[in-house]
Amino acid sequence: MKKILFVFLFVGLVSASQAQDRIAIGLKAGFNSTKINLSDIPSGETIKNEAKGGFLFGAYGKLKLIGGLSFQPELYYAKKQTQYSFTDNGTTTVTTSDIKSWDVPLLANLKLVDLKVAHIYGVAGPVASFISKDDLKSLKDANWTFQAGLGAQVWKLSADVRYEWGMKDISKAQFGQKTDVLTVTIGYRLFGL
Repeated sequence: MKKILFVFLFVGLVSASQAQDRIAIGLKAGFNSTKINLSDIPSGETIKNEAKGGFLFGAYGKLKLIGGLSFQPELYYAKKQTQYSFTDNGTTTVTTSDIKSWDVPLLANLKLVDLKVAHIYGVAGPVASFISKDDLKSLKDANWTFQAGLGAQVWKLSADVRYEWGMKDISKAQFGQKTDVLTVTIGYRLFGL
């Protein structure tokens, strides 16, 4: 049994070392600004939403496909905040909502400019978001969004700016709510590419 495990371990290490020119794994962290776009608000009510800051941290992988094109899956934990102002019959109530989620972007990464010591890239793709905590308890458990943005990589460090559009209504309430999120992240490549 030990010999079989040793053989699997050896084959795995050899495969990983040979694939380092095609794959990369790294860590990332950053800040976000979240706003909820509202629709179908009942008549007689006024609801406004303001963007608030949050954070994210997690990991990413990168698999080189062809030329400057790579597949970049990510997994990160995000805290998103937003503030609502409800006005009903002249009375205004302000509520801040904390949304904590596990986000899984499935991105295409395209190298746009290669300067040897650095390169500029674009990313785009869908994001599956799974709510782990919602203070108002008014959101669906899962949500789909779309992300697009630009970034730069120097040595093992990367930085990017992305915008995320809500593709589906995230609310269980009687009015529509879709997320808009601006994200700024810094990444550190642990190994590969």
